[in-house]
Amino acid sequence: MIFPFPRRKELNVVLFTSIFSTDKTLTEITLKTSFIVRTLSIFRVSNLYFIDDLKDPEIKKTITDIINYALLPPYLKKKMPLKATLKKAGLINPVNIPSHIVEKDAVEGEYRIGEEGDFGLKNKIKSKSRVILVINSNPLKIKPYDFFPYYEGFKIKFLEQDQVFSLKNLIIGSRSGKNPFDEISKIRELYEKYGISLLIGPPQGGVLKNIKIKNYDYIYNFIPNQGVKDVRAEEALLASLTVLNYILG
Repeated sequence: MIFPFPRRKELNVVLFTSIFSTDKTLTEITLKTSFIVRTLSIFRVSNLYFIDDLKDPEIKKTITDIINYALLPPYLKKKMPLKATLKKAGLINPVNIPSHIVEKDAVEGEYRIGEEGDFGLKNKIKSKSRVILVINSNPLKIKPYDFFPYYEGFKIKFLEQDQVFSLKNLIIGSRSGKNPFDEISKIRELYEKYGISLLIGPPQGGVLKNIKIKNYDYIYNFIPNQGVKDVRAEEALLASLTVLNYILG
């Protein structure tokens, strides 16, 4: 299997915590967060920025715990302390990013992410390194490695709304936006210069009213001729990243 490398420039996503405003149970929150994690991982997103417009500390903590748990290699999940926020962790779909796809026994040329010497092998490894490279499987020989060379998931961060609108690389998904396929060169140029941060607005809408830049030029409709009254944020996320992935290559 050929594993994908991280993107050469950052591809980030900006979401609002209010996408969970209709989710009343931990089961619903877990399932939606799992879908978001899978979607971002499929398209090798670099960072997930959340704007906490709900101002709900419990929601903020819950989605952070679920995301951090989901992105852990399977053999390290046991190190995550038991938390009320993870009671429905069994519902999380496997992410299957490269650091999660390892054999039970070591394979030559395999990179593994570990913690406190636990790299998912039969015995702990005496290494302070976070990453090892297996150079021989029988007998087992490894060497510390400075970094994990493949895509290993995204980082989650929380921002104030004003911080987002000052980003130089912001692209906004909106029904009133332009056709992104009409501006492929322009989008690629922005990506190569700054990377791209894709903003998907909150369920209540109105995100365009908050833009402080007049005549903002990077607003696109990634789902033209939609057949439903409203597109959910997680649906818009999948559709938008599909288009951007095609454009960016």
